[in-house]
Amino acid sequence: MARKKKVVIVDQELTPTVLATKKEKKGSVIWILFIFIIFIGVVIYLPDIAVYVEDYLNPQVDVPNTPSNPNGNNPDDSDDSSDIKVNEYQLVDGLTIDVDGIITLSNIAIANNQISFSINNISNQMLDLAEYNYFMNLYNANNTLVQRVMVSDEVIPNGGRTDLTYDIVDSNISSISFAEVNEEDYPAHVVQADESGNATLSCVRNYETVNYLLTDNKVYSIQDVFIVPVTDVNYNTLYSSYQALAATYNTIGGINSNVTVVNNALNFTTNINLDTVNANSFNSKIYYPKNTDAKIMNFELEAQGYTCND
Repeated sequence: MARKKKVVIVDQELTPTVLATKKEKKGSVIWILFIFIIFIGVVIYLPDIAVYVEDYLNPQVDVPNTPSNPNGNNPDDSDDSSDIKVNEYQLVDGLTIDVDGIITLSNIAIANNQISFSINNISNQMLDLAEYNYFMNLYNANNTLVQRVMVSDEVIPNGGRTDLTYDIVDSNISSISFAEVNEEDYPAHVVQADESGNATLSCVRNYETVNYLLTDNKVYSIQDVFIVPVTDVNYNTLYSSYQALAATYNTIGGINSNVTVVNNALNFTTNINLDTVNANSFNSKIYYPKNTDAKIMNFELEAQGYTCND
C-alpha cells in the first residue's frame, strides 16, 4: 500500500512556489564586454604588435645616415674658410701642378714676401680665368692655412703662359694647394645688423677702405675711399690719377666721386648706388652687383689681401 504524503497546511497567505532560482551576476557581463573590446583592439593593431615583437626579439642597431664626404671633412666642423680641403703639394724645387687638365702651375717661388708662379694653358682653346674662381692656399710647416690668394682675371691663349706675383703676409710657406672654389661653397658670413636689417662690411688694404652697405646681409651700395698721406712718394701722381678717375666716374648716373685734401692727406671717395649702376661694368673685382651676399665680398676680398671687419 502506498505511503501517503503528509500535507501540511500553513495558515499564511498563498505565495508562488519557485522550483529553481538562478541569480545573475552583473560582473560577468562587464568581463565579457571587456574581453570583446580587447579582441577588437588586437585585431586592429595586430600589424603594429607584430613589428614590435619582431624588433624586441631581433633588435637591430641603427646606423647614422652620414652624408658621403670624399674629402674627409668633418661636417660638424665650424664654418671657417680653412675647412675647404684640396690636394696639398710640398713646396719643392721644380714643382709642377696639373689643374683639371686645363692649366699647369710652374716656376713657383717665394721671395721678398711675395709668391710668384706661372700659369700655363694646356687646353686646346683660349682660357679666360674670369670664368673660374681659382684660389691658391698657402700652408706653414704645421699644415695651418696662412693665407689664401685669389688669382686675378687673365686671358691666356692656347699654349700660352702668364706670370703672376702676389704679396704674402708670411714667407714661411711649406706647402700649397690650387683649386677652383664655387661661390656656394664659400663659408657663411653674416654681418651684425641694426633693427632695420642694415649693416656695413668694411675691408681695408693699405690706403684703401671699401665699405659695403648691406640690407639683409646683401649689398645695395658701395663706398670706396683712398686716403694717401702727403708724405707718400707717389702722392702727386696719385692726385692727378684720382682727379681724372673722379671726373670719369661722375659722368655715370648713380656714381658720385670727389678728390679732396684733408689734414695733409689726399682723400679720393667714390659712392656707387647699385640701384642704378651695374657694378659689372667696372673693371674691378671688388665692385659687386646689387644683392651680392656678404660672404662673397668677405671671402674674396680677404683672398685679395684685404682685412675685413664688421
